[in-house]
Amino acid sequence: MHPFDQILFIGPHHKNHRGGIGAVLEIYSKNIRPFHFIPTMSYRNKFYEFFFFTGSLLKLNFTLLTKKNIKLIHIHGAKDGSVVRKAIVCFIAKKIYSKKIVYHIHSGTYEECYKERNSLYKSLCRFLVNNSEAVIILSDKWFGFLQTNFRVKKSLVLKNPVEKRVDGVLPRSSSAFTNFLFLGKIADHKGIFDLVQLISEEQEKLRGKCKLFVGGNDEVERLKNIIAEKNIGDLVEYIGWTRAKQKDEHFRACDYFILPTYYEGMPMTILESFSYGKPVISTPVGSIPEILKDNYNGFLFEPGDMAALKKLITKVIEDPSLSPTLCKNALYKASGFYPEAITNELKNLYAEII
Repeated sequence: MHPFDQILFIGPHHKNHRGGIGAVLEIYSKNIRPFHFIPTMSYRNKFYEFFFFTGSLLKLNFTLLTKKNIKLIHIHGAKDGSVVRKAIVCFIAKKIYSKKIVYHIHSGTYEECYKERNSLYKSLCRFLVNNSEAVIILSDKWFGFLQTNFRVKKSLVLKNPVEKRVDGVLPRSSSAFTNFLFLGKIADHKGIFDLVQLISEEQEKLRGKCKLFVGGNDEVERLKNIIAEKNIGDLVEYIGWTRAKQKDEHFRACDYFILPTYYEGMPMTILESFSYGKPVISTPVGSIPEILKDNYNGFLFEPGDMAALKKLITKVIEDPSLSPTLCKNALYKASGFYPEAITNELKNLYAEII
């Protein structure tokens, strides 16, 4: 029997996904065979999601009743509502069907949410972690948190995978003009409004030298209103929620990916940037410092430090000669995250548990 034939994956839908977990599961689905999967969220409104999740639970019960080969449930989760949904899944799989559990935590603020939420939320987190044969985390920084608050049987750091590109390093679009790209949730904690404010303040100096392309969801109207009010449409362009071909085109066209975020786990967008040979400008939060090295495959600055970000933007615009070395280093870093390396680690983990 193939090792993956005994595994059932649970998580948000990887088709038309709108988040990092969906991106991870999309790569899993392309590189793991067979890939047994039940989605628990479909990225629609809350009313629809209730019925969607109810259907997921029915499918989970049917699958575990009929597919006796399934030995282990690999649950991919985040924070807030995800904890509630995954605790229910864990209860059914563990307590009713006696399946083994791997709980894969993707949220960069899981620890903060655990500390801030009420006793019920904490109990659900403890139920998930304590009933798992292994807990997968995104950074070794979390080991202490897990050991202090839970009864952890096994914990390990597993890298997020990124698809391998066949192009090699893609050259800078133009030595005289710099394209920046931001992809992600359009919200304050991602730092995107800080960045747009900085561009607005420096528009006279930046005009004709660079452009920021912004893709994502959430506070879209707020972003559009700022662009219009500040008259910076030639400097900042909203490109919508990018998928497949469109995302590929924007990664190829950009010179730097920029993520001025205040907190993260392991951002898939940074790994994707590296896979295109594109350097990154970001902050040393979450697992980012483990993959992004200052002056090696990009640049780091402290969250909210707009003076530092201004210097970095000016630096990369005025010195195109930085780009080739940064691009090569970015591509090299991506090679450690290709799917074959991740699937081999998963095989070893599953074999040890089963």
